[in-house]
Amino acid sequence: MRVGAERLRPAGLAWRAVVGIIVTTLVVLGTAVGKDEWWPFAPMSQYAFLVKSDGVINSPFMEARTADGGLVRVPLSGTGIGLERSEMEGQLPRLIQEPSLMQAIAILHARRSPDEPRYTEIFLRNRQTALDAARTQKIIDLASWVVENPADPQDWSGRS
Repeated sequence: MRVGAERLRPAGLAWRAVVGIIVTTLVVLGTAVGKDEWWPFAPMSQYAFLVKSDGVINSPFMEARTADGGLVRVPLSGTGIGLERSEMEGQLPRLIQEPSLMQAIAILHARRSPDEPRYTEIFLRNRQTALDAARTQKIIDLASWVVENPADPQDWSGRS
């Protein structure tokens, strides 16, 4: 024992032991059965997965048709539209079930890039890359949304 150091009292030892047991239990349960919502007691599965050497890698992304007729990649980043790709991937099931949620993408784009052509239609797509010798890729459409009032997407009838 160090000079000047005191021993913990039983109450101090007890609450530290209880906290240690709780944290250990949460980590074990999170690792065994947890979902992303359990983080930090569960792994972030968007990055933690195993792909077999002959498997398929899925890579969701968004594209948009603009008012000038072009097809552009939606810049999913903090500096792009302010929505990170991981946030979009975390909402994939909701976006597929409720494509109207993609109206928010048009709103973000209009706010953050007011001088660029407005989005008129937004596509949620998945690039599937087969891990075969040719690295075969195919694009699958998951959902799409025709932007209401592209000139002012924030003014739309479906908002709550």
